[in-house]
Amino acid sequence: MDKNQSSAAETQYYRATAFADAKPEHAAPGATPERLAHLKEHGFVIINDFVDNPWMPILREAGRRVTEACAPENGYSQIDCSKGYVHRTGGDEPWAIRGIIHPAFNEPCFAEFHGSADFLNFVSSWCHGLQPEELSLSGMLLWCNPRHRENKLGWHRDVTWWGTGKSYFAQREVRGEGPEAYSEEVERIRWKEIQERNAKSLTERNGVSMFLALTDDECHELVPGSHNRWRTPFEHDVLLPQSMKDQGVPYTPSWNGEDPLPGQVAIRLKAGEALIRNGTTIHTGHTVPNRERNTLSIGWSKWKGEPNEEPAVADVRHAWQLDLDVRDALPYDWMKIAWDRWAATQKLGDTLEDRYTGFDIKHIKAGQVLGWCGELERQAAAAGESWGASQTAV
Repeated sequence: MDKNQSSAAETQYYRATAFADAKPEHAAPGATPERLAHLKEHGFVIINDFVDNPWMPILREAGRRVTEACAPENGYSQIDCSKGYVHRTGGDEPWAIRGIIHPAFNEPCFAEFHGSADFLNFVSSWCHGLQPEELSLSGMLLWCNPRHRENKLGWHRDVTWWGTGKSYFAQREVRGEGPEAYSEEVERIRWKEIQERNAKSLTERNGVSMFLALTDDECHELVPGSHNRWRTPFEHDVLLPQSMKDQGVPYTPSWNGEDPLPGQVAIRLKAGEALIRNGTTIHTGHTVPNRERNTLSIGWSKWKGEPNEEPAVADVRHAWQLDLDVRDALPYDWMKIAWDRWAATQKLGDTLEDRYTGFDIKHIKAGQVLGWCGELERQAAAAGESWGASQTAV
């Protein structure tokens, strides 16, 4: 393909209307006043602490291998991806891959980097000297892009701004208790709580997570400053679920579902640069086939101490992480302790929906005993399509 043909192919796919790039004044490492001020005002900051780091090419090639292995036509032949949790498009193409530290994925470099001096030194520099013996395991995933078509997520915030404000389980898909959970009165109560948490997290910094680009990435888009202010009527239309609109929650119809949001930018990362952001920002992701995405979501959190409550059923996106094989494969003893601390708060659910993606459930019902390979999976595989939603083993 010559240059003109390549340019023509590039323009047929979506490209952002505005970009945010790394700033020279944010080049000094760690939690500098300049970086923290930008994060406080705009809800994000781009850091360059891992540019030219020797881990980057190692992780980049591992990310490419994992993405290729999870292609739908490979099923489970290259990686038993039922041991993780792979987010897939309607065509079953992966767009985010959880489980990359599971030994079934055969890429130990991800866990090794997670526990490396290079990464821990950054965590310490950002989090007031936080040390490995103080940590609890946080998740890690690989962002990738489908090969054959565009993929975009809905605009959202990573906080529950409705109802009780509690996190919801992905497998239950419960977003509130009806229209009253989305009233402006309830929303303003939640918003006050969110703002208080935002201020506390910026000051205390008891953990850090980032989008670490292994290749150039412009897929993450957000509205700068939206973490810090009440949403506009236009943004309310964007964020409010259609089901709530249909049930009569008042809103101002403003958005056609396609046009850019006022003020939105795409975060443009070079390989080795990373995005640290406040999840309250209004944001989305948008990938296209001819621009690679190979980006880690990675971080650590400070342990909160012994839990006072009984373990809760794990969100399906994290259930795989309860596998003792994950603990055994962690490269350092302190990481195993961090796993213990996280696992003490979780328990495995009793249904297929508590453990697997739709892709995996489809294969189990087709007769394959996958994933945890227990009685639940055996009975569901034997029952096939007669196995009901949320059914448990007998």
